[in-house]
Amino acid sequence: MKTGLRVALLLGVVSVLAVSSSAQIADFGDTQRNERSADRLLSEFDSNHDGRVTRAEMNGIIGWRFAVATHRKGAMTYEEFLAARADAFRERNAEEFRSLDWNGDGKLTPAEFAAGQRARFVSLDRDGQGSVSCAVSGRNGGGRGGLSSFCADNDTNMDGRVTRAELDSAVAKRFAQATGGAAAMSLAQFQLSEQQRFATANARAFRRLDADGDGTLTVQEFGSSEIKSFARLDKNQDGILSADELHPRNTARADRQKKRYD
Repeated sequence: MKTGLRVALLLGVVSVLAVSSSAQIADFGDTQRNERSADRLLSEFDSNHDGRVTRAEMNGIIGWRFAVATHRKGAMTYEEFLAARADAFRERNAEEFRSLDWNGDGKLTPAEFAAGQRARFVSLDRDGQGSVSCAVSGRNGGGRGGLSSFCADNDTNMDGRVTRAELDSAVAKRFAQATGGAAAMSLAQFQLSEQQRFATANARAFRRLDADGDGTLTVQEFGSSEIKSFARLDKNQDGILSADELHPRNTARADRQKKRYD
């Protein structure tokens, strides 16, 4: 076989493998995104706790939240959006606070406050070199705990990397700002710190939802993210997210185990 032909064949094999690998990574990313969406929809909209979410359940809760935030007006201002978002995240922040409060005394020490971010650093420092690259696309990039938000919080010199020293400095600064220099952080201070931390993300979210750009949100715009997630997960389009649609991997695993023991 001529050298040129061998090279062409090898390049062809490499190309096929690269495409296959890229497809697998994309599929895995889509699966993770869908599972996050499913967990959120189930936790927020399964009002009767039957393990399913109906479109009526979701629409009812979105409409109620909109009415409460706007005092039953037809449009939501940016300030009302921020208040509604703060309410939605308040319980999540409280749960996070309790998980960080290792000794259960109702307040956080600097070490307790830093624990979550340090654990995040370890998970992102894949090569164990003591720094996290902010330039890696598609890796843990989405969501509140994603790479992009981690770097925005902690890449203080804007060089595209977060070192352990940078992380410790940034976390210590946030702690001092939240507590006013006190030795411990209360739940209220933690919640306010988290609200301020995501102020820029909240502004981006509002602009993204404001489809007509008029500076206010209709109820349809306010709920558009959840509505799109519901439609994506509702494979049979029956208006109900069943257990197998919410967590298909769990269902598939259970089916395999059942077949194994039948």
